[in-house]
Amino acid sequence: MPRVYIPPERIKGDQITLQSREMRYILKVLRLGPGDEVTVFNGEGVEYLAELCENYGGGIYLVVKEELRPERESPLRLTLAQGLLKGEKMKFVIQKATELGVARIVPITTSRSIPILEEEKETLRIQRWRRIAQEATKQCGRTVVPQVTEIQDLGDFLAQSKGAKLILWEEEPTPLREVLERIDPSPGITLLIGPEGGFSEKEVTHAQTHGFLAAGLGRRILRAETAALSVLSILQHLFGDLG
Repeated sequence: MPRVYIPPERIKGDQITLQSREMRYILKVLRLGPGDEVTVFNGEGVEYLAELCENYGGGIYLVVKEELRPERESPLRLTLAQGLLKGEKMKFVIQKATELGVARIVPITTSRSIPILEEEKETLRIQRWRRIAQEATKQCGRTVVPQVTEIQDLGDFLAQSKGAKLILWEEEPTPLREVLERIDPSPGITLLIGPEGGFSEKEVTHAQTHGFLAAGLGRRILRAETAALSVLSILQHLFGDLG
């Protein structure tokens, strides 16, 4: 059944008013009409079975027929702290990380990141990333949209990070499989991945002083986006709900 995202603050009572963007998607893209049913999800774990209705003026709205609370979220609470990537790569990681069940995505500036200099441009980019997470949530059937935070400096992020902590570094000789044997995933796992140029040795040492365990992925050097998605898949397979 087609799925539509509506923020929870706009779902009040048994009728949902559609905004122009949502209406275009339902009528033009999905090609639905009055009497058809859609699944509405609010991004916080609740879904609604709803029917498209038409008022006397020809306007389209939704009527809620049933409230549902399906269990589709991973039992593993994953935070991906991703060093800023260039161009479409950051969008790609956010989309795929959402599909892989992460709960939180934190864009990180590091010494080798390409900075976003304009405040307005940064705000628009974060809004775009959040829309990508919403669309990926809709596509993959999740009920909770992962949080995409404001861009954070690496040092500030390290100071407030919690749970089991992993940092991937191409120069670390300890393989990931050995590191994972030493962690407790129950409070959640924070995965820290660098930008295209990787982390500096100083940044890795700084992360280790804040409890991060460094791990390597073998002899081949992976692109940042490949490393992020590979390790997220491994973590969900071992501790979450993948496979």
